[in-house]
This record gives sequence, structure tokens and C-alpha cells, in this order.
Amino acid sequence: MALIYKELSDIGRSMYLYFPNQERRTAFKRCCVTVLRDGVDEASVHAVMEAGNLARMAEEYGIIFSFPNPKGQGWNYDFSGETDDIGAFSAFQDACNKEDDRPMACNAMGIPTYEAMMSVWHPMYDSRYVIGLGNGAHMACTLAACRPENIAAVVALGGRLCEAARQRAVGAPMPVCLTDSDRATSNYFRVANETGSVKRQGAWLVSRNRANQGQCVMTREDKTDFTGELFLDVWDRVMRRTRRTNTSVYGDIEPRLDLGQAGFEYYLDDTRLAEDKKKPHTWFTHVPASVKQNPDKKVPLMVFFHGGSDNPEEAAQMSRFHELGERDGFITVYPWGTDRTQWNSALRADGADDLGFCVALIRYMTQHYPVDKERVYLSGFSNGAAQAMTVAMLYPQLIAAICPIDSNWPGERIGPGELKPLDIALFERAMQKKEEFDYRMPVWYTYGSREPSYPVFCRSSQQYQYDFWKKYNHIRVENTPGIDSPDPCGCGVPGQIQERLRPSQRHPAHFYDVQRFYTEDLGHWNLYNYVVMHDKGHDIADMDPELGWQYVRRFRRLPDGGLGMV
Repeated sequence: MALIYKELSDIGRSMYLYFPNQERRTAFKRCCVTVLRDGVDEASVHAVMEAGNLARMAEEYGIIFSFPNPKGQGWNYDFSGETDDIGAFSAFQDACNKEDDRPMACNAMGIPTYEAMMSVWHPMYDSRYVIGLGNGAHMACTLAACRPENIAAVVALGGRLCEAARQRAVGAPMPVCLTDSDRATSNYFRVANETGSVKRQGAWLVSRNRANQGQCVMTREDKTDFTGELFLDVWDRVMRRTRRTNTSVYGDIEPRLDLGQAGFEYYLDDTRLAEDKKKPHTWFTHVPASVKQNPDKKVPLMVFFHGGSDNPEEAAQMSRFHELGERDGFITVYPWGTDRTQWNSALRADGADDLGFCVALIRYMTQHYPVDKERVYLSGFSNGAAQAMTVAMLYPQLIAAICPIDSNWPGERIGPGELKPLDIALFERAMQKKEEFDYRMPVWYTYGSREPSYPVFCRSSQQYQYDFWKKYNHIRVENTPGIDSPDPCGCGVPGQIQERLRPSQRHPAHFYDVQRFYTEDLGHWNLYNYVVMHDKGHDIADMDPELGWQYVRRFRRLPDGGLGMV
């Protein structure tokens, strides 16, 4: 694909983009590498592309390369010039999804339309990397220290932190590869990453954080040209191994999934599901080694639904449920929404039959894999969390328990609002289903304190959601305070039992507040839990799936529709 010149009219800047010569929307993850160089013309981009062999890397690893153009006298890494390069950087990164600067068409809810989403690339926010060359290397160091939330790792050839950048630095972890730098710069990043002793690994001096190996500092004293060999080296050592999640104010460094080593079975545009033999569907399946070795033993199934505009690899990357499955012996499935953009969780008449797809997939898994029908669990993120709840509401006989994450559904995503007719109809259908049998559904729901409906208030999406599940599970429904005077617990209504958990070894500062609610019958079972991870934005933290799994694994759906305990 040819190099693309793009103007960003809102900020009066420009950049070049290079996209892989591939289909735009696939079931696999894309990442973005931003190269800060001194030049401003197309020839300077071609020189970097050729030196780093970047066209081949784009095809092999699905990388989108961006080349922002400096303005005036070059990159303003010391805050002394007239240009705000720190402020412009987010716009440069957000502009990497398409060739033009026109706004994406959106529906009435402000969500990009299907046609708009299908027409753009989707580099994930958690895997954005920066390479700095020349004057741009100093800029890369400044960004790493002062605006880390947008970057997963930095490579700076000859870059140094100036005094102004050190004064403005936020002290957040940032994996860095530095060549021909100075001691003050490397020391700053070692302190920020809380790394230990320095060890030599090939040409690099490497120090790592003991609890989080992704937080690393790699240095070389020599002046190093940007070559394909160097890029491949730092790609293998750092970039392809790290990602930055929105799970603290400045983000957290997490390991990046090596898809080739994960052991997935890929079902791409497959037509074997019974609900519609002509309709292609895509899903990834992970079967643990212990299950393959003992295929006659029935094991649990976890189905995880991706967020809106995401895909199966991104869902696997975010949740890592398959890693829990490898450890604890359960099968994991990551399906892709029928239209490849989002789940039709609200059951819109003009949308895809995702409900039928999910039910058919669950039945297929129980028929063709050693799945225990009594131990089928659902989880999902954002729009996928809503899909998990929809399936559980309308097919409770198939599902033992659910652990959805960060759903800003139903109602208005931001601020108080009324339920939409489709949501009311869905709730009514779920309660009508209970007239056949008084189902109960164990729920472990996780939310972040930097989400729009926290602290939880009356007529927010969270209040509508938990009031429904409390009513469904025969838990007393109490009034939620208004937006002007939320309950001090932050969770709308305090649970009968409240806990604070600090379960993460990789991020010991993370903590959760758990509100446990109990039924007024059935022996006062704990069937609803509202769990808030503090400082988490719209993302999945490393312990969200673990805590959800430890809760749901205790339940089974008995043949008569009742609940049992494992």
C-alpha cells in the first residue's frame, strides 16, 4: 500500500500513514507504531521505511505505521517553543484509523454506524508504540515521562530527558529502549519502572521490575542507526510483549498475548452452526492441554463476548480467560459479533440475530466438546457484557452464572436518563421466562471508578442494571440516591456485606470494593455482587477475570433449572 499524506485540520498539523496491504477488519489484532523523525517531507518517511524494513514488518505483524510531521523548528520536547506537541500527540494517535480527516458517521446514540466502522482500521489503544529518531528521540522521552497513558513502550535512539520534562514527569511506568542516552534519563525510567539490578543481554543492559517483567529499561551506550535488525530486536524484546491498559490514571503495563503460542482453534467465517447454515460466523476456541489429554472428563465452558468494535483476538488479549482455563481446566470461546462490529444485545429488529448465534454456539460446544452442560458461564466487556446479560436473561436454562465487565447499559451511557423501549421489552421477556420456572442467575459484575456512572446514582445505567438483577434474584431492591448526593460507598446501594480486595501481585496498588447482596429466600444465597475497581477506566484489569471466575465457578445449572453448588 502506498504512503498516505493526511492533514489534521482541527489542530493544523499533518502526518504520513502506512497501512498493511490487508483487509481492514479481521478477527485479529492490529497495533500502531508512531515514528518521530526530524524530516517533514515524504522522502524522509521513505528513508525511515527503507532503513527499518517497515513495509515487511507491517505485513508480517499487522502494524500501522504513522509519521507525524514536526512543525516550526522541530519537536518541542522542552516546552519552550510555540507548538504544543504534547497536546497534538493524542490527535496524531487517534488519526491512525483512516486516511481522511472527515468525522465518522454516527447513529443517534453517538456510536459510529456499521458502514463507518467497516471502512476504518482498528488499531487498539493498548498497543501503541513510539520510536524517536534525531530530535524526535528527545520528544519520545518527553512523551514517555509526561504523557505515558497513550503509549505502551518507547524506543529512543539518542534521546534524553531535558530538565523541563523531568519537572513535569508523572513518574508512571514506561518500558523504554534507550541508545546513546545519559545517566539522568535512564535513572528516571528505572525509578519510574521500579526496576532491579542491571543485567547484560546481548548488546543491551536490561533491568526489570520483579513483580511486573514488562516494566523494563534497556540501554545501549553506543550510537545506533535505525535499521531493520534494530527494529526487529526491540520489537521482539519489548513491543510485542507489552501493552498499556486503562486501569489506572496513567495506565498499567501488562503482558501482551503471543497469539501463535496460545493454542487457539480458529473458526473463520464458518457455517456449521445449526441456526443458519448459510450465515458465516467466526470464533476462537481454546481447549486446555489437560482436557485434550483426558477427553472423557466433562469440564466447564466460558464464553467471553468482545466489546463494541473489537474482535476475538482483542477479547482474548484483554480478558485472558483462556489462561485461567489452561490453569483450571475449562474451555474458553471468544466469538465475534455477526456483523463484525458489535453485538445486537438490545435485539433490534434490523440488527443481526446474535442471540441465535450465541445459543447455537453454546449448543455446538456442548455437543462437540467435553463440556459439562451444567457449568456454562458467560462474561464479556462493555457491549459484550450487555450481550452476556441478554443471553443469560433469555436462556437461563443454559447458563450457570455470569461475570460481565464494564457495561454502560441500559439507559443513557452518561448522566441520568430513562430506559429505552427495547430495554424495557428485554426485561419484560426475561421476567416472562421466569414464569416458566423461577430461575436465579448468579452475577459478579465489575465496574471501574473512572467510568461515567460512578459514583452510581438514580436513573443511571448501573442503577437500572442492578435493580433488574436484584429483582430477578429475589434480592431486596432499595432506592438509589440521586446524582447530587450519591451514597458514600460509591456503588449506589451498599451491600449486606462489603469487602475490600487487593488481589493483584503485578499491581499491588489495585484494589476492589465488593458489595455483596443476598436473596431473601433460598437460604440467603449471595447471587448478586457489585464490584468496583478503583482508578480503572473502560478496560479490563488483570484480576477482573480471575475474581469473576472464582465466583461463578461455584455454581451449576441443574437439569430442572435450579441452581446447584459445585
